[in-house]
Amino acid sequence: MKIGALTSFRLTRVVLRQVSAILVLAFTCVGQVSPFPGTDWASLNDSGERAYDRRQYEAAERFFNSALQAAKPFGPDDLRLATTLNDLGLLYRAQGKFKQAEPLYRQSLAIREKKLGPRDLQVATSLNNLAGLLAAETRYVEAERLYQRALTIRTTKLGKNDPQVATVLNNLAGMYSAEGKYDKAVPLFQQTLKIRESNFGPDQPPVANALNNLAGVYTSQGQYEKAIPLYQRAIAIDEKIQGPEQTALTMDLSNLGALYFQQGKYDDALPLYQRALDIRDKTLGPLHPLTGISVQNLAGVYKAQKKYDLAEPLYQRALNIFQTSAGPESAEVGSVLDELSSMYVAEGKYTEAAPLFAQLVSVEEKVFGPNAPILTETLPAYASVLRKLGRDAEAVQLDERAQQIIVKSKVANTAKPTSAHPHTN
Repeated sequence: MKIGALTSFRLTRVVLRQVSAILVLAFTCVGQVSPFPGTDWASLNDSGERAYDRRQYEAAERFFNSALQAAKPFGPDDLRLATTLNDLGLLYRAQGKFKQAEPLYRQSLAIREKKLGPRDLQVATSLNNLAGLLAAETRYVEAERLYQRALTIRTTKLGKNDPQVATVLNNLAGMYSAEGKYDKAVPLFQQTLKIRESNFGPDQPPVANALNNLAGVYTSQGQYEKAIPLYQRAIAIDEKIQGPEQTALTMDLSNLGALYFQQGKYDDALPLYQRALDIRDKTLGPLHPLTGISVQNLAGVYKAQKKYDLAEPLYQRALNIFQTSAGPESAEVGSVLDELSSMYVAEGKYTEAAPLFAQLVSVEEKVFGPNAPILTETLPAYASVLRKLGRDAEAVQLDERAQQIIVKSKVANTAKPTSAHPHTN
């Protein structure tokens, strides 16, 4: 799962769609974990892993922390401690708590390298996990180095056609895609697809996942004629293997819908987005974040078709979902505010648009920082709305602030030393 730097809330929406697909594939159980496991390390760590698989994150964190305490008597270099550190790192990574996850990953890696040597398969797992975290933070140079180490270990130990090799290839390709290095990403995704087809057969979920990823790169390149049949094949696989009403299928439907949306083929995108929403409503519930993404996608189609009366209640629903699930000052909320406010402007509803722009500015400041370049677009748009409402003095202040951010950005870029090796810390 590789996520690049977000430069707009529209990009955030695309990234969320990609993330949701991976999470759905990873978590399929819905049962409950007993709150009273054994007190030994194995029972506690196992309970933590099962809670994690069920996305019961609070319970998982309690179990893993208890497992850490139970592992202390084993010594600071025990492999059981490394396992729990890695698992707790995975948990924090899934919650977006990167700063908490990184030292756990690094400590787990250090223990495994010391006890098992630098070329062990468990070391490769730690390298892959840490690389994924760094890539998510756009620390691509170090992430690439770690991925290459993991790839070398797994290829040497398992052979070049092993599924675990395909996993690293897939992740490295995802990072290249996030960087916009599509020429590097495509052959790696193609290799991933080939390995999975040879190991699992042509009609299995891991193959559908590889098809989706390769199609996503082609979509980013504008090579729609290559992407469409790959998405259609992924849909057919997931429908056949996992059934017509399961969450993984919604990834296929949403991604193909997004492709048609980019092409302006809204009539083709609409039924795909609607079907994805219907499935998520039924399987995940009406308040789930992934359901919110589908609601927002559908609203976007109606907005593009100028069917504003249909789009508005969907945007309001998505806003409510994200305010509850991600928080009122989250990127997800900002994405909806961005789209809904611009729709109100298109309708000439400036009174309704103004408070949304005020909220959007606040969210962008929280998510990206008070001098983020994205504000140089939002502040003038907000100022334009205020002028329509006769609030000229406020509008002038917003325009002046946008100019100040532009100047600061130019000064900062001029002051940066040129280097062939980007800073990775």
